[in-house]
Amino acid sequence: MKRIFAGFVALCCCAVMLAACAASTNSPSSSTSSAASSASSADVSASGSGAAEAFASEDAATKQAAIDYWQADSPAMQSIMEFVSASVDPDSSGFIPEEDRIAVFDMDGTLYGERFPTYFNDWLFIQRALHDDSYQPSDELKAFAQAWEDKVLKGVPIDDFDAKEREMGPKLYEGLTPETYAEAVRKFKATPVWGFEGMTYGQAYFQPMVALVKYLCDNDYKVFIVSATYRDAVRVMTEGVLDEYVPYDRVIGTDLLYVASGDENEDSMFYELEPEDDLVIEGRLFIKNQKTNKATVIQQEIGKLPVLAFGNSTGDFSMATYTCQNDKYGGRAYMLLCDDTQRDYGDPEKAASFKKECEENGFYTISEKDEFAVLYPEGVTMKEEAQSE
Repeated sequence: MKRIFAGFVALCCCAVMLAACAASTNSPSSSTSSAASSASSADVSASGSGAAEAFASEDAATKQAAIDYWQADSPAMQSIMEFVSASVDPDSSGFIPEEDRIAVFDMDGTLYGERFPTYFNDWLFIQRALHDDSYQPSDELKAFAQAWEDKVLKGVPIDDFDAKEREMGPKLYEGLTPETYAEAVRKFKATPVWGFEGMTYGQAYFQPMVALVKYLCDNDYKVFIVSATYRDAVRVMTEGVLDEYVPYDRVIGTDLLYVASGDENEDSMFYELEPEDDLVIEGRLFIKNQKTNKATVIQQEIGKLPVLAFGNSTGDFSMATYTCQNDKYGGRAYMLLCDDTQRDYGDPEKAASFKKECEENGFYTISEKDEFAVLYPEGVTMKEEAQSE
């Protein structure tokens, strides 16, 4: 019996050896790969877990060497990445719990161009009132829109413009439901951008800033847009570009006042919404989200101090100052300088003056010209006739 068992074992060993030889003959690279793998495993074992951790750290550093579309040597990008890297490292003194990683962004001029030839909200008003054959504005609205277009394109001043804009702007959409208003915005989004070739208003985003939003979200930041543009317009503007990272409920903006369509007295506090009612734009603003209001709405709608703020004008200073008051985590604010005259309608002199103001307030600045490798989507060019105007 012992002899039978020994013979069986010997037979099995021969079979295994023959199979190994066949594998080696048919696949010479496999033995080399296996040897290399074994050597690699031996190296890791010899050096211990420290080598594996070093490799992981090196890999992470390689992955986050730069944010897409930024210049590799951008000082602002490097400081942002240093801040974010510390904020996600539990062993760092700069660690920020995920629930407190809040970043706020202005819209026009920060995430999105504002020289087309002016703010999205403003140019939409002008185009709808003067150049949209499907809409018939009142004589009053048409006259104001014409004066506004002359102000934008020819520099003709309008007395008490801000007050008139707050009054007249919402009237252009009076009676529209949220859905019909959104359709008006989408219609405008599909039109070509003033002063550029190869871009619609729906595509007119600064690519490095979109990439920055993605980078922050990838590091478990919650990003909010805090804009002076109408909130419902910004929600439509972000569709297909930023809504993956900034959903509707994280958009804060100037609010149009909605009322029930059947409320003749337009007093929502005492009117009960009926089944046949729609919510419609009443023709007034509920709140204009600019300057200090940007800080107050952050408190009202977010309820926490941000740790990062991004803007591009003095209208964003209150939001930036509020963020920098975050002593717990050392809040920071960054301001974009529109100083690029080759890829945008920049104003270097104004940008230099603004940069000085930012520095006096303790805000970081970002130069479009020097720190963005790319500005608008690929293939976009400026129109020569617009540059000469």
